[in-house]
Amino acid sequence: MAHAYRTSTRVEAPADVVWQVLSDVERMPTWTSSMTSVAILGPEPAIAVGSRVEMTQPGLPRSVWEVDGLAEGRGFSWSSSTPGVRSGAAHQIVPLSDAACEVTLVVAQSGMLAGLTNVVLGSRARELVDTELAELKAEAERRTRDKN
Repeated sequence: MAHAYRTSTRVEAPADVVWQVLSDVERMPTWTSSMTSVAILGPEPAIAVGSRVEMTQPGLPRSVWEVDGLAEGRGFSWSSSTPGVRSGAAHQIVPLSDAACEVTLVVAQSGMLAGLTNVVLGSRARELVDTELAELKAEAERRTRDKN
């Protein structure tokens, strides 16, 4: 059984500004409290399909995610596996105008232990996704104001 959570918001910033913030994954802990540490393990110094990224989030075990999809300027997806659970997350940016976009974050778990994982960690994971989205919005809008 799969468990998924999706949330979206309008960001008053150009899509390229949001992409600059979002794609610099190692700097995530500087603008969101939903990430304690993020390190690209390789093989590339920036995110690319096949990149492995180690992250620590408050209240969740350390994990390694592999980028499995990337659309330059529009988003990326990555996944992580532990025994009995496969987690996937997507970050999507859709331009609405030259000065605004919609950002959607999705997280999903599947596998034999996905239900149990959702019971134990689901509310914390959803809280972290909501925090990331709100703080991504704030950071992109701040950078846009600072440029003007």
